[in-house]
Amino acid sequence: MKMKTNTLLVMAVSTAISISASAQQITVLGRATAPTPPRMASVPTAPIVVEGYKTTDRDFNDLKSKEVSVEVNASKSADIYLENTQRNIQIKTWDQPKVKVVTTIYYEGEGTKVSDEEWFEKLNISVKSLGTGIRIKSGTVSSSGSYSINGSTYAWNSGSGGVAIFNGEGQNIGTKSDVKRYVTIYIPTANKLDIESKYADVTVANNVSKVNADITNGNLELQDATTLTLRSKYANVTAGNIKNAEIEFINGRLILKDIEDLDIDTKYSTIEIASAQKVNLVSTNDEYEFDEVGALQGRKNYGNLRITKLTQSIELDGTNADVKVRNILAGVETIRFNNKYADIRLPLRNLKSYIVTYIGPYSNVYANFEKKPLIIKEDKESGLATTLRNIQREVESASGGTDSKFTATVGDGKGTKIDMKCQNCTVDFK
Repeated sequence: MKMKTNTLLVMAVSTAISISASAQQITVLGRATAPTPPRMASVPTAPIVVEGYKTTDRDFNDLKSKEVSVEVNASKSADIYLENTQRNIQIKTWDQPKVKVVTTIYYEGEGTKVSDEEWFEKLNISVKSLGTGIRIKSGTVSSSGSYSINGSTYAWNSGSGGVAIFNGEGQNIGTKSDVKRYVTIYIPTANKLDIESKYADVTVANNVSKVNADITNGNLELQDATTLTLRSKYANVTAGNIKNAEIEFINGRLILKDIEDLDIDTKYSTIEIASAQKVNLVSTNDEYEFDEVGALQGRKNYGNLRITKLTQSIELDGTNADVKVRNILAGVETIRFNNKYADIRLPLRNLKSYIVTYIGPYSNVYANFEKKPLIIKEDKESGLATTLRNIQREVESASGGTDSKFTATVGDGKGTKIDMKCQNCTVDFK
């Protein structure tokens, strides 16, 4: 009994000794438990930066807003240049011979005595007349600071995560993420507009004359324009009626209404166009949708091309590009393809007079017309006939199918000229 009491006493003493006051770790019978955290002082519930850890927001008890603006005169020949990063921009036209830039500042406390020009400088927005042009620059506000609550010091870093908040003296005291960066620009209708914007949305609310736009990682919404020059990467663009357009477009979605003359080079994008009179196209792995197109020519590799109504002509080279035309009007003059490994649908039911020439081994061709063997006549004065005859022999040896080479005439043959070279293709003329 005495030995048992001594053993319990030794165990109790060992347990008491194993308590570490500094680490607050307790060991009981050889098993460690996690340290008990100290009681923390009450802190604000809004996300903040504590001892250098990054955040973009904090609470503001008395937040106010104020509209500020700057304007400069603009001649009729002045080009307007906009360079923008991470601010949403709205552009409007008016009948005044000047450019006006308007935005909103947010501040805490009593009324501010800072001038509009000073606010623009603090917001990293500048409006300047340089030579014959007007340059507008809109960037982010990046700064940091600290403040104290209940005897503890907290740091903040605005970075690019929200709208800068100021005090009445114009000092940056933090950011607020649930308020959007937004700038409105008023320009004369006839002046040329040049836009370079990244990581932001730009809206041109009214019709303009000339637009030159370079959009990266953002969106552009445009109304009608006489001339559009567009370069875009990882962006979505919507535009109204355009007379002339030159477009380079990568990784995005482009939607246009009616366009007269279009020169377009695209990659990995989705293109939707209501109608186009003349199109020069270079496409790589895109999805194209035309409701109506007049004359289309160019090169398309991979992807799809859909045309609801073809009214004049189509001349297209490429590889692995599927093409489907729903309606070919009687006035279409030329259909020419040089393709490989493609599915092509060209319904000829609306054509009363046409001639077809087809060369393409390993192909399947479906048609309502009678196919006749393709015969190449020899021209002794030209070496072209010999070359074509050699090509024909190669085709015959490669594929003995009736769809590999043929010609067909419907009506008097003086209507639409259809010339197709398509290897390993499925072509539907029905």
